[in-house]
Amino acid sequence: MRREGRKAYALLSIILVGLFSCVKKPSEIPPEEILARIGDKTITVNEFIRRAEYTIRPAYCKRDNYIHQKIILNSLIAEKLLALEAGSDNELVKNEEFRNYIRGRKEQAMRQYFYYNRAYNKVEPDTADLKRIYKLAGRIYKIQYLRLPDENFVAAFLKLYKQDGISFDSLAIELLGDSTIPERQINFDDDLSNEFFDIFYSKPLEKDQLIGPVKNEDNSYLIMKVAGWKTSIVISDEEIKKRWNDVRDKLKNIAANQLYAQQVSALMKGKRLEFTEDTFYQLTDILAPLYMKSMQNKNEAFNQKFWGQEVEVDLDTTYDQSFESLRQKQLFTINGVVWKVGDFEKALQSHPLVFRKRQFSREEFPEQFKFAVADLIRDIYINREAYKAGYNNVPVVKNYANMWHDNLVSMHWRNEYLKRAGFQGNFGNNYMKAIENYLNPYVDSLQQKYSDLIEINIDAFEKIDLTNIDMFALQKNVPYPIVSPAFPLITTDHKLDYGKKIN
Repeated sequence: MRREGRKAYALLSIILVGLFSCVKKPSEIPPEEILARIGDKTITVNEFIRRAEYTIRPAYCKRDNYIHQKIILNSLIAEKLLALEAGSDNELVKNEEFRNYIRGRKEQAMRQYFYYNRAYNKVEPDTADLKRIYKLAGRIYKIQYLRLPDENFVAAFLKLYKQDGISFDSLAIELLGDSTIPERQINFDDDLSNEFFDIFYSKPLEKDQLIGPVKNEDNSYLIMKVAGWKTSIVISDEEIKKRWNDVRDKLKNIAANQLYAQQVSALMKGKRLEFTEDTFYQLTDILAPLYMKSMQNKNEAFNQKFWGQEVEVDLDTTYDQSFESLRQKQLFTINGVVWKVGDFEKALQSHPLVFRKRQFSREEFPEQFKFAVADLIRDIYINREAYKAGYNNVPVVKNYANMWHDNLVSMHWRNEYLKRAGFQGNFGNNYMKAIENYLNPYVDSLQQKYSDLIEINIDAFEKIDLTNIDMFALQKNVPYPIVSPAFPLITTDHKLDYGKKIN
């Protein structure tokens, strides 16, 4: 839909209540234990683990032995030292886009703490529910399924199945032609929606039982048949305890999501988002090709400018020119407050759009864009509540924002230092040469320069156990999905011959 149906979108109005219920939130936030202090900067035990386990570590420190663990600690401390050296008046820190990015990271953490403090921390699963679902948690279902395009197909299918007695397999073969009926497994540990979790694990299912229709995001429908299941048996006390805790966590998250949805629904009650028709479609005509081609172009151009990263695609230079004519036009109102296109553009610097559907056609873009803007506005209102509650000053939130700030500032300063020191070539392709010839000596000098300001909790450090399994952690349905900054390629030093021990 490009022009057709625009009258229906005139001053497009959306009630924001209920637009947030599908958002998943993280599990419990653990307490923060200080692992190292570097002046006024800190590294917590949890940060150390995230930086080591949720990113791909280089070969020189990816093993799980004590020497590699010390290289990791030295690398994270070196990152803080470079951030100190960069100071508070460097080019990156002065950049408004960078400051908005860090604010966006902080506000995302504030919203997650809002969820944790007001929902997750308030619920506890019923023991009877735990016992009932524990009995089913070992089931691994094998299902066959059909995707039907609309309600008419569903009605025809169900009539033939229920009234005429035609089997699921016969109907499926008729619909699919010679194709094999699609199959998949359903496991308790899968990332299931609340609806699918309720279908498969709230009560026992029978072999050949028909499930559905279940409506999909694209308005198609899913019809499923239970082809069978196998049961994963737990025997040891440790396995039994783990399964019990997995079931508890699942139920706790479901209950917390429901409570959170109710609270945000109350927060958004009566608030209306109204789009201005002409501006809305002018804007979507500009943005659709950019988003459909690459949602990362502008970020990549920014990265290239400040972190020296290579960019394989060029930023479309017509973007700013096209936007310029719209920046002063009214895009929407929220409860009567006018937002111009320029206001919306600035908001994206701290809250990139999150589209509810991962894949959609060009024709669907206006509708999906509308939903993404509504979710952005919802998050702005949650931010306001979080600031009122002082969540911006909660240690875990501050540590998270500082982690990203110091990582990016240190990488910027690292590249500046290498350029001034005469290093030539692409850092990504020659990082070992850069580290061994330039950065190791530099980090050694900083360790001595700031030694009096460095404290290390050796007791806590020696209790940490790491794996050597590569993992890159992502979070779904949030503006900033990457959980942890990339591992800092700064030093291969494994000696802890500086600073003092935290008592």
